Amino acid sequence: MPAIDHELPIDLIHNRPMTAVELLRHAVGIEPPPFATAQVEAVDCSQLTPVEFRADSVVVLRDEAGSARMALIVEVQQRRDARKSFSWPVYATVLRARLGCATALLVICPDRTVARWCEREIALGPSGTITPLAVHPGLIPLVTDPERARSCPELAVLSATAHAETAEAGPVMEAMLAGLATLDQDRAKLYLSYVMAVLPSVARKHLEEMMTTTRDYEEIAGRYLSHWMDKGRAEGEAKGREIGRAEGEAKGEAKGEAKAILVVLESRGLEISSDTRDRIEQCDDLALLDTWIRRAAVAGSADEIFA
Repeated sequence: MPAIDHELPIDLIHNRPMTAVELLRHAVGIEPPPFATAQVEAVDCSQLTPVEFRADSVVVLRDEAGSARMALIVEVQQRRDARKSFSWPVYATVLRARLGCATALLVICPDRTVARWCEREIALGPSGTITPLAVHPGLIPLVTDPERARSCPELAVLSATAHAETAEAGPVMEAMLAGLATLDQDRAKLYLSYVMAVLPSVARKHLEEMMTTTRDYEEIAGRYLSHWMDKGRAEGEAKGREIGRAEGEAKGEAKGEAKAILVVLESRGLEISSDTRDRIEQCDDLALLDTWIRRAAVAGSADEIFA
């Protein structure tokens, strides 16, 4: 199962607060009270004390008059942490007192083991408990309908990462790409970069093939590739001009392309062996270098660009 990053799920909820409501409904089976708006609000759950408590995200559901109907506290928890049994109740009780409404603590977990630990009752004392609502990848809704993905692209992104190794992986990826096509370029690139980073290699290659061979997704592929290629080529061209003045324009262009490939790989955090670096730097075939830089934008490892 692909790992769930800490920051990106929170970004998904900040960008579209209804994502938290959909997880509440479809992942843990709780229907919220009637509401008119869902919006991210201040996440400071401290009172006037020396200790500050800050939740990852808080989504408040309000009615048409602006009154709070429910507060959804969203946390991403990667591992067991005994301190959470003391901080999580603070989030819930302080927000409940501040807003005067029901609160729910929704914890997004990387796997079932962490989820089982997170969803245990937290005893407050002899007369009270708080029970977090844990969401692991197996509970994230399966989004295979492109229309649903277009209406909730953030949920489609979570679905794609959670169900990438299931029999429904193909329809899930297609739906996610349909959802990404509705977003602005920067957000689509951010989400797609995240998905590419966490998918297992087989699922990532399948997604790459879909983007590069299906006409409907050519624009999405172009957005993703340009994110890395533009950055690499900008630095590569500068290096190429420098080399070109000294060694000739043709050789300088090849060196610039090689530099661009290395920049893309390094920017994506991929390890580059000395042999791989030498092979790239010594290549003077511009057509081959152009192929390598396109592969560098989606490869799971540096050596995959030669495949």
